[in-house]
Amino acid sequence: MSSLIEESVIKLAEKFQLAERIVNIDDLPWIPFTDNQSCYFKPLRFDLNTGTWIYLFKIKSNQVLGKHRHTGGSVIGYNIQGKWRYEGREWVAVPGTFVFEPPGDIHTLITEDEEVITLFILSGSLQYFDEKNQVIGQDDIYTVLNKYRVYCEIQGIDARDDLIY
Repeated sequence: MSSLIEESVIKLAEKFQLAERIVNIDDLPWIPFTDNQSCYFKPLRFDLNTGTWIYLFKIKSNQVLGKHRHTGGSVIGYNIQGKWRYEGREWVAVPGTFVFEPPGDIHTLITEDEEVITLFILSGSLQYFDEKNQVIGQDDIYTVLNKYRVYCEIQGIDARDDLIY
């Protein structure tokens, strides 16, 4: 009986599972994330069902990314290159550092003397604050997806719809 159940579960999983997705990051452009072009991203996945997006995030050296808050979900990061930290925190992310940020965490990101590349998995939205702690802007999966698609259109690059799943 248990082998029949196992076979049934396998067939069910095969019927509903998502297809594999293989993305060579060298095939993707760096998309400007900020207006001043101090930050760029390479999109790896947009999950419109959960509002989760995954990207490589590149920040030029000696940058300060203004105060922001992540809402609606945690942030998971894995630092690949360079050093960065949050203002007022004791730790520094170096290559190989894993970072977990709980929803609602507010921080200001600071890079050191070299370019930073970090893999981030985000859900919810990013809210940006001014010096009076007023929300002055926001990004979420749709604004980031739009940045990617608009950049591709302007550059004459085919946007990859296979990143949306």
